[in-house]
Amino acid sequence: MAQTTSANMIVPEVYGDMAQAVFLGKVRVAGSAAVQEDNTLVGQPGEKIHFPKWGTLGELDDLTETAALVPTAMTTDDSEAVIKEAGKAVEITDKSRLVGLGDPEAEARRQFGILAARKVDAALITQAQADETAQGGNTPFQFTTATGKTKFTWAGAMLPGIAQFGDEWEPEDFAGLYLNSAQMVEAMDDPQFIDASKLGNGPSAAVTGSIGRIGGIPVYVTNRVAAGKFLIVKNGALGLLYKRRPLVEQDRDILARSTVITTTLHYAVKRLNDRGVAVGTLATT
Repeated sequence: MAQTTSANMIVPEVYGDMAQAVFLGKVRVAGSAAVQEDNTLVGQPGEKIHFPKWGTLGELDDLTETAALVPTAMTTDDSEAVIKEAGKAVEITDKSRLVGLGDPEAEARRQFGILAARKVDAALITQAQADETAQGGNTPFQFTTATGKTKFTWAGAMLPGIAQFGDEWEPEDFAGLYLNSAQMVEAMDDPQFIDASKLGNGPSAAVTGSIGRIGGIPVYVTNRVAAGKFLIVKNGALGLLYKRRPLVEQDRDILARSTVITTTLHYAVKRLNDRGVAVGTLATT
C-alpha cells in the first residue's frame, strides 16, 4: 500500500516569529516632571501657540507701625511658539499581506507610536538648550567646566551645575540630570552616584527610565544630548502643547489594491523657565 509522506508534499520553509524593529534611543524628557503638558488648544484655530506664565512678585515691603500696604499688580507674560507638524506614511499592498510573514499594519502602527514620542522628546531637548535672544527671549544657564575637568564627576561638573541655580537648589524641585551615554560610566563611577537598584522605595526611589540618582535627583541617559554636554532641568521648566495628538488614519486604494496608513501630530514646545535649565559643557582639555 502506497503511503503519502512528507516527501510527496510541498513543505513550506519554516520561519520564527517576526522580530519587531528596534529603535536606538529611548524617550527620556517627554512625560517626565520636566515637562508641563497641555491639551487645551486642541480644536482651536491658529498656527502659533502662546505659553502663558505668571510674573514674579517682588520681595515683601518693610512696614512701620501705621504704614498702609500699597497693592502691587499681578503680572502675566507669555512666550510664543510655532506649531509643528510631523508625520509618516506607509503603503501596504494586498499581495504583501497575503504572501508575507507578519502583520505589516500592526507593525507600522507600533512604530508610529514610538516615532511620535521620539520626535517630541528630541524637540524638547533642543528647546531646553535654545538661544532665543534673537527672538527677544533669553538663554538657559550655560557654563563650561574648568580646564582639565574633561569627565563628568560630582565635583568637576555637577557642583558647577548646581551653582548656576544659586540658592534655588532644592533636589525635589528638579526633574533630572540628562547626559549622553559617553558620560554614563563616568557618572556611575562617581562616589556620589546611587544606582537605581539600591534606591528602594519612598520619595527617593528610582524614577522610571532613570539609571539612579546623583545629588538627590534622577539621572537619565539620552544620546539626544550631545556627547560632552549635560542638562540639569527643573520640574515644569519645559512646556508641551498639543494642537492634535498623534492620529493614525488609513485609506484604501482599490485600483492599486493597497492600503495607505499615515500618522500625523501637531505640537509645540517651549522653555517656560529660563532659570530652570542649566546646560553644561565638559572642557576638552
